[in-house]
Amino acid sequence: MPRRPGPLLCFFAFGVLSAAPCGGQAQGRITGLVVDSASGLPIVAARVQILELHRLLQTHEDGRFAFDDLSAGGYTMVVQRLGYRAQERRVAVATSAVDHRFALSPAAVELAPRIVTGVLSDRTGEEVLSPTSVLSGAALDRRLAETLAATLANQPGVSVSSLSPSTARPVIRGLSGDRIVILEDGQRPGDLSAMSGDHATSIDPLVVERIEVVRGPMSLLFGTSALGGVVNVIRDEVPASSVNGVHATLTAQGASVNRGGSVGGVVNAGRGAFAVRFEGTARRAGDTRTPIGSLVNTDVAEYNLGIGASRVGERGHVGAAYRFYANDYGIPGGFIGGHARGVDIVMRRHTARADADVHFDSAAFRSVRATVTLTDYGHTEFEPSGSVGTRFDLRSGAGEVVARHEAIGPLSLGAVGARLTANDFVTGGSLSTPSTRSYGAALFVIEELTRGAFTLQGGARYEMARFEPRTLSFIDVGGQRVPTRERTFASVAGSLGALWKASARVRAGVSVNRAFRVPDVTELYSNGPHLAANSFDVGDPSLEAETGLGIDAFVRATGASTSAEFAVFRSALSNFVFPSSRGRAEIGPQGGRPRFQFTNEDAVFQGAEGRVEWSATSALVFDATASYVRAHFRSTRDSVPVITATDTTFIPASRFPPFIPPFNGSAGVRYDRTRWFVSSALRFAARQGRTGDFEAPTASWLVPSMTAGLRIVRGATLHGVTLRLDNAFDREYRDHLSRIKAIRPEAGRNVSLLYRLTI
Repeated sequence: MPRRPGPLLCFFAFGVLSAAPCGGQAQGRITGLVVDSASGLPIVAARVQILELHRLLQTHEDGRFAFDDLSAGGYTMVVQRLGYRAQERRVAVATSAVDHRFALSPAAVELAPRIVTGVLSDRTGEEVLSPTSVLSGAALDRRLAETLAATLANQPGVSVSSLSPSTARPVIRGLSGDRIVILEDGQRPGDLSAMSGDHATSIDPLVVERIEVVRGPMSLLFGTSALGGVVNVIRDEVPASSVNGVHATLTAQGASVNRGGSVGGVVNAGRGAFAVRFEGTARRAGDTRTPIGSLVNTDVAEYNLGIGASRVGERGHVGAAYRFYANDYGIPGGFIGGHARGVDIVMRRHTARADADVHFDSAAFRSVRATVTLTDYGHTEFEPSGSVGTRFDLRSGAGEVVARHEAIGPLSLGAVGARLTANDFVTGGSLSTPSTRSYGAALFVIEELTRGAFTLQGGARYEMARFEPRTLSFIDVGGQRVPTRERTFASVAGSLGALWKASARVRAGVSVNRAFRVPDVTELYSNGPHLAANSFDVGDPSLEAETGLGIDAFVRATGASTSAEFAVFRSALSNFVFPSSRGRAEIGPQGGRPRFQFTNEDAVFQGAEGRVEWSATSALVFDATASYVRAHFRSTRDSVPVITATDTTFIPASRFPPFIPPFNGSAGVRYDRTRWFVSSALRFAARQGRTGDFEAPTASWLVPSMTAGLRIVRGATLHGVTLRLDNAFDREYRDHLSRIKAIRPEAGRNVSLLYRLTI
């Protein structure tokens, strides 16, 4: 583990932030009024933010707001509120008070919000050089589910893979595992959800601010393994904006399909330059009901607690945060070789984080951001008898520094950064994967050039990873005994992209990327049964690293009544690592478990995706999404042996990778007023017959849902109520990416109620 540089980093940044503010004396003042453009009435609880100063407040009962102690200069103000179209305005501040009036228009179609994921500076979604999706505000309330993946299920290109309701994980463009990088405020949470289908993601979406999804290879800013895309959960865990007084959001949600309920809240408080944030959530649920009966042993008890504090100035912020996450959940039984009553998992995560973002007047180094994260993660899988079956522990540390510049010569924006990681992975119980230490280092540079209607972006990232197993053992790979050994991987990833502003409302973009992914610990060194996954996993210490060459093209249109984006993609992956089903292995008295041998094959993933939202009137909105991915191996694979107790037979190996989503999407209509809305939608998936080894095809399905909501203002508080009905006709259907589709269909009819209070 690296030595902890957090206190020194924070001391340096605190000193910089305590220095004189940028600009002259801080004597200016901005006051204003936010009103409804149609009625002229004041809008309560609107969010008003000065972007450059990281200052945030909400309007009072009379719709007014005031920022004091401002330096003279120009600033960008953003005003937003549920049910209205956000408004952004450039304002000038002198030594005297400046008063502004913001008239927000009721809007059923939300304009593209500002994006912070995968960009050199936060910008509106229409200016991002990759296909994107954002869930926030009213859209997040309409789709909020019990897990992060389920919340994202209707987004273009996104599918959901799961072994139980608690273990749902997003799949983007047919790619899964650590090819999809999940982040909290730009940093990895430090769990093991990417390693196996029975490992839950340690993120509760109940009280997050927004979720950003950037599709396509994002190998430069977030690591070379992000071949499929990035999901960034924005909490502002270390407060980056100062607030005056106390602001809070309280949320409660209940669901009938598992008799579950959750409560949570976020409190932001501040005085002067100091800001603190408190967060807590709790969730309890029983077994999930399906149209053919309950899915036994899928209950869950989940708890989450976070606290962060920072000093925020005109030159940025410096602060720290701590988070505790606990999740006790069940994995159902019924698999070949699995326990009939399933397996129970107890998960715990402790994370400490220090963060400093310092701004300078120099264009050469406009800002420097440094982050240190320490995580202690563990989970234990218990057999029905109560004895420990498998144990995982991961202690990890990461440090990252990113320096950004503005215009220098022909370059418009740029960033250079470095990242160091260290992991101590310890296993126990029946798992034969050796405990392993791993280390990583990365250097990257990204530059952007804007000329007229064109923006060009290019960059490169060098990344190195080293694995050191603590014990020597041998793995049977294709009949040969291969020893576990130290492995070191290193390569360069790069990208080149262009964005063309065809008109005020239309953007088109294209990018070419070379990505690089190293095998993980289990893919290299596994050799034995994995209890909760009900599989016998066999690694290969000789695996090669994946490399991918991808091309992406998209067109994006944003207008007063329309928001749309369409993309096509193709990724050619050399040495694609996947668990090849080599047959059945007889393991002890419980019978045979599926035997998965991790191996390299060349593969191609290609497809298309899109979304469109059209407002026929100021309140009537039609929306639709669609996603299609087609994957195949480029080489002829050997026949697959099927091993039984008495015989071995061979069948032709599939040409297709396993667990590729079929053509799927949704279509809906919504009538959305400022104070209430109603909507209905149809989710669909086509038949999937292009299956991997020992994988069964799934039939097509069509499932309706309905949603209604109210927004009520009482004094200076905003109350939001959302009622949703999913799988309205209690239809029996099976999702192709479900690992348990052979024994149980998807959840049955569900009525959920969400209440959110903003103070």
